Formats: sequence, C-alpha cells, structure tokens
Amino acid sequence: MNNPLLDKLPVGICLVNEAYEIVSLNAFFLDRMPVELRGDALGKPLADVFPEQIKFLKRRIKSVFILKHPSFSYWEQRPHIFPFKSSRPITGEETQMVQNMEIVPHKDAETGQQYACILIQDVTAQASYFKAQAQLAEALKTEHEAQRKLIRKLDRAQSQLIQAEKMASTGQLAAGIAHEINNPMGFVTANLNTLEQYAQNLLETCQATKKLVASHAPEHIEALEDLFDASHVELIEEDMGPLIKESKDGLKRVSEIVSTLRSFAEEPQHSWGYLNLQETANQLVQLISTQFKRPKYKVTCEPEQLKWYCESASLKQALTNLMMNAAQSINDTGLVMLDIRQTTSGIAIKIVDTGCGIKEGHLKRVFEPFFTTRPEGKGQGLGLSVAYSAIEKHKGKLVINSREGKGTVIEVRLPLLKEAKEEDKTASDPSTESL
Repeated sequence: MNNPLLDKLPVGICLVNEAYEIVSLNAFFLDRMPVELRGDALGKPLADVFPEQIKFLKRRIKSVFILKHPSFSYWEQRPHIFPFKSSRPITGEETQMVQNMEIVPHKDAETGQQYACILIQDVTAQASYFKAQAQLAEALKTEHEAQRKLIRKLDRAQSQLIQAEKMASTGQLAAGIAHEINNPMGFVTANLNTLEQYAQNLLETCQATKKLVASHAPEHIEALEDLFDASHVELIEEDMGPLIKESKDGLKRVSEIVSTLRSFAEEPQHSWGYLNLQETANQLVQLISTQFKRPKYKVTCEPEQLKWYCESASLKQALTNLMMNAAQSINDTGLVMLDIRQTTSGIAIKIVDTGCGIKEGHLKRVFEPFFTTRPEGKGQGLGLSVAYSAIEKHKGKLVINSREGKGTVIEVRLPLLKEAKEEDKTASDPSTESL
C-alpha cells in the first residue's frame, strides 16, 4: 500500500487496521522511528512498536473506528506523542519533535477493509514561536511589575498600611467570588446527580429490553443487537460511569477549594477573638498546595483543635506569607512542615522547608521592607515585613535559621494575651491611628 507520492509529504502517515496492526508507513514517519524498529515494524501490533503510547493511541483509534469521525490531539495538550527527534529543535530547550496528531477513518474501496490513518505534523517551529511570544509577554509583565515596584518605593512610610488594606480588599473580593461560584456549582452538581440516575435507568432499561426480547421474541434478538451495536451502547455503558464520576470528583474538588477560600477570607480586619489554629493551618495548606503543587505538606497541632486569642486576620496573613515563602523556595520536590504546639508561656509555631535556603549575608535583612532576593517583578519584598509586624502586634518573636541549599526553619513564639476591652485594643492598634 506504499505510495511514492506519500513519501514526499512533510507529514508522518501510519495506517493501522482494526486489529491495531501497522499496515503502512510513509518515509517521514519511518525515518523518525527508533532505528532498531524500522526494519520490521510493518505487520507488527502497534503495542509492540510503541508500548508506552499504546494506551492513549488505542483509545483514540477505537473512537475513530466506532464513531467514524476524526480524532485530534494538539501539541499544547500532549507535545510528544511519538518518540521522534525534531529536525528543527527549539534552541536550548527542545530536541524532541513537537507534534499535532490527527487520526482519520479510511475504508479500502476494493476490499471494504476499515483502517485508521494516523497523521503526524511537525509543529516544533510553531511551538518555538509560541513559547517565544509567551516569554516576551512574561518579560513585559516583569517590566510592568518593576515599574510598579519603583512607584511603591516612593513612599515607604505608608507601604505596610497600603498592603494591609489591599489584603483586606482581596479577602472581601475572594469571599464574594466564592459565594458567586457556589450558586452555579449547586445546580450543576444537582443536575449531574440527576443525569447519573437517568443514565443508570436508561442502561438498565436497555439490558432489561434485551432480556425480554431474548425470552419472548428470540427471532428479533439479532436485530436488537445490531441496533445496540449501531448506537454503541456497549461503549456508552463502559464510558458513561467513569465520565460522570470524574465530573463529580472535579466539582467536589472545586467546592472544597471555594469553601476553604471563603472561610479563610471572611475574617474582619482588626477583629480580635479566638482562632482555631488547626483548622486555619489545614485551610492554609489546602489553598497554598493548589498554587504550589511540587512540595509535600505536613501539618501537626498539639493539642488538636487549639484555639488562640489573637487578631485573626493579621495572624492569618502572617502565616500565609511565611508558608508561601516556604513553598516558593522549593524548585523541585521537597517538604513544607507546619507545626503548632502550646507551651507553658504561649504557643510555638514552626515552619520548616527543604528549599533553597537563604544566604547568611541576607538573613539580617529579610525583615526589611522591599528587601527581596527574587528577580525584578517576582516579589515586592513585603511578605516577611508584614509578617514581622503582625507578630510584633501580638507581642511575639519571629526567628529565622537557614542554610543555603539545605532549607529554612522559621520559629514564631506568641505569648498568651488576655482578652481586652474593644476600646483598649483600638487605642493600641497602630493601624487605626490617623496619618
């Protein structure tokens, strides 16, 4: 079935029969296969030639055979479907071919045999251009952030107050967005539950119908089976359950994140009261792990459900900044541990990470406003300064020990504070003083 004209095309072509065996390969496809497989690939099962890709390929090819419609896979979703090397690598980044794949149904006019034709397009150059544009956009964003940083440095005296108010607004906005998301989440979840029951009823009806026909009108059973095959009832029965389960799991995850965000954000500014530290720690880890997925997180709190009298919003903000610093310090795999313990004189909070650590010469400056070791535009240098101010407000101490390349340990010690009258707290709160 080889065609010299197909060998001239700058597109990889692989023809597969209904037994998932390779029937034909054009020169573009063959030349990019591993050398040891080129000689005897024809006639072999696709699983023998590409064992690591077969699960993905078989699912796509099966849908083409059954539905008689093309299937597409674009490089943004799966850049390297086949282990092909590129003749136009992305400089300094990419040596493998970046691929778009299309699988189209093909029927031999003479034999009536059905085939799946896999078409592979080399889009390495386009991917390179796309990534270059993304880098340019990131560079422009960095420049914009640098300009904003320069503007903010013009008035350092008011920077922490501005940051506190900004966090308050962000918390209110986050709580509002969480509320708005909950509304459609409710009816989507309800509809999906109803759809699941409908689907189960329909599938049970199909099976019951098949049994009734088999027992009362066996002469029609073959026609019914042909109808089921034409409607792909078996595929629907196999695929519908996992699809609905995955959708419900996704909705549950979104609901958990929204609930945590709302609970964490809805904290009145300058409001003193008892804060459940274990619950806060768990919420904080859930939120941070959504953004920073690489580290593993561990939370311990003794005693469990420990409640502490504090200004909840500012203490939450301090812990958020410290935990985010710890998570950001880990470039690959690592651990971030949050340990909270009650002591005879107060509470001790320890945040340990196995990240990149801090240079010894920088340790004395980490609490200075606007001091940061991150690249321009990647941080304002206010996180630790705001945390330090919040801990001071609670008459506590914050100590950092770090070894470059090993990790960092942050210790927060807070004394037991007695409940005070509201007017006393307002008078002692520097954020309420007029400027």
